[in-house]
Amino acid sequence: MHRVLRIIGLFVFLNTGVVGMAVGKFYIVGMGTAPDLITLRGVEVIKRADLILLEEPSEAEYWKSFIGDKEVFYCPHGSRVGLGLDPETVEDPDMRAIVERNARQRQAAVDRIRKEVEAGKIVVSLQGGDPMVYGTTFYLEMLPEDCPSEIVPGVGAFNAVSAAVKRSPVFGYDTSSVIITMDDYVGRKDVNEKLMETQASMIFYCMGMNYPRLFEQLNRHYPADTPVAVVSYGGELDRQKIVRSTVGSFLKDVDYKNLPLDAHTLLVGKFMEVGQARIDALMGAKKQIDRIHGATPTTR
Repeated sequence: MHRVLRIIGLFVFLNTGVVGMAVGKFYIVGMGTAPDLITLRGVEVIKRADLILLEEPSEAEYWKSFIGDKEVFYCPHGSRVGLGLDPETVEDPDMRAIVERNARQRQAAVDRIRKEVEAGKIVVSLQGGDPMVYGTTFYLEMLPEDCPSEIVPGVGAFNAVSAAVKRSPVFGYDTSSVIITMDDYVGRKDVNEKLMETQASMIFYCMGMNYPRLFEQLNRHYPADTPVAVVSYGGELDRQKIVRSTVGSFLKDVDYKNLPLDAHTLLVGKFMEVGQARIDALMGAKKQIDRIHGATPTTR
């Protein structure tokens, strides 16, 4: 009799949802630089989403084929301003008000994410390009460590604009690296002019770029004939545009004041001219021969 009661109790326990309760999760999904550049993994995550987090209303229209009729809430991109700053340390009352407002917006978003995940829901933050390059990830810093979360990478502007010019930035003939950066800001240690001293390939995310200042710096560190390209709307094949010039001629050749503010990227470097040619080509050939056939015996 007791055994029967235990079995009945276990049956009731399992069917109340206490065991097997839906596990919620928070995702950040890189959406690529165009709607058809999202990954298959990203598509599957969005299908399971109960709630979508966006930064701007325009994104709801841009990604409507993925979002459908799912519920959406917003945390503005500008809410990152003041992150890590104690509002009490801001003396200017207008600036303090902005910092306080942004802190409230960030906290409201994190509270909503936590609430939904704890209720077993799937919350998905959609990020243009790849979230790990100038994207918004502070949610993960503010959420409890035990909150289930995952980042799904996307095809970022770096990949899209490199593909647009059909050259790999890591091949710089006598350099093997590429520097991804943006305009200089107060307090930065890695200011662009220091980075330019390496003469490595550079890719600038051009949000509010001061082009006269930038090219004054570039002309001090790169030969005037160093190739330059501006890619607007990288990855969007119906409106992608490439304008080519050189370090010495850019300010005369390019109508930089009328470039799309947040939708263009600047590439600088020999890679656009030399392709995959290397200064150590002969040494590379010898290494390849040695690897395939074994070291050639020395002859006397």
